[in-house]
Amino acid sequence: MKHFVSRQFAGFVAVGTTAAILHWLARILLSQLMAYSWALFFAYFVGVTIAFVLNSIYVFPGSDKPVHKQARDFIIINLAFLPVVWSAALGLNRFLIQIGMSRYTEEMAHAIALGLPLLATFPLYKFLAFREKYYG
Repeated sequence: MKHFVSRQFAGFVAVGTTAAILHWLARILLSQLMAYSWALFFAYFVGVTIAFVLNSIYVFPGSDKPVHKQARDFIIINLAFLPVVWSAALGLNRFLIQIGMSRYTEEMAHAIALGLPLLATFPLYKFLAFREKYYG
């Protein structure tokens, strides 16, 4: 619990919010060119790239793990959460439409889905992807 009440976690939330906003905006732009489900998929990688760069610079700068291994582990973690975010965004969009909403359902569904991995990814990044003492 102490890891979630820390300056590092606050930085993680700030970085994650920035990456999520840029991810969300990328999905909106991509939706002009392709179906919502595909736009979600491709925008996810925009968000992951931004999140990796910002986390490595601002949240976990003390890692002595080689950058290519940080990136590998970060990508693996985020690939595990891709189906969660993707299916939640699709399902929430359908749900919002079914309950009678007719405007901005994709935007709201995607925004909600982006927040789902928050508490799970912080310890995975901290203790796996950006582990401070690397023994590998």
